[in-house]
Amino acid sequence: MKDQYSLLAPWYSSLVKFIFGQKLKEAKLCFLDDAKSKRVLIIGGGDGLDYAEIEADISGEYWELSDSMLKKAKANLQFSQLDFRLGNFEAGKKSDEVWLHFVLDTLPDEAIESLLEEIKLALKAGGRIVFADFFRPKNYRQKFLNQVMITFFRLVAGHHRKDLPDYSGFFSKKGFSKTEEQRFMEGWVKAQVWRLK
Repeated sequence: MKDQYSLLAPWYSSLVKFIFGQKLKEAKLCFLDDAKSKRVLIIGGGDGLDYAEIEADISGEYWELSDSMLKKAKANLQFSQLDFRLGNFEAGKKSDEVWLHFVLDTLPDEAIESLLEEIKLALKAGGRIVFADFFRPKNYRQKFLNQVMITFFRLVAGHHRKDLPDYSGFFSKKGFSKTEEQRFMEGWVKAQVWRLK
């Protein structure tokens, strides 16, 4: 499998921090309460740097498509109790929650549906998805940055999307309901919690 992030991995986190400051990290972490008592699945976690401050509390599985990103995640989260897996996520041992941060905006519709089906199989009864991603831009600057990001990742990382997904539509179709939400950057970025109905 070609590593589409091999060129980005060395400076990805620095670039994100330069453009967005701490806002994306805050969105990822805002609902990660009491991680120590849970078995988690982290899907598409990139280099894992944003989770480093809570790494000692994290156990479960970490799935990533990019080998270069996964190697960085192993180094950044070396004191966690995570099993690191390379490739497309496949449901195995049941987990209490799934961390799905800034992943769905990179996937075509069919891949989102398939991923959510696998996640349903992997969640324990009463489990939840902790989700964060980009939503509809709220001003001209955000619209410009949003389009630049989409174009950049299509060219550099081979992403197929030309727009942002209808997240709520996908979650609802698969039987999830939203129970919590926090907004960042005027709602351009949102963190949400979704549970099976």
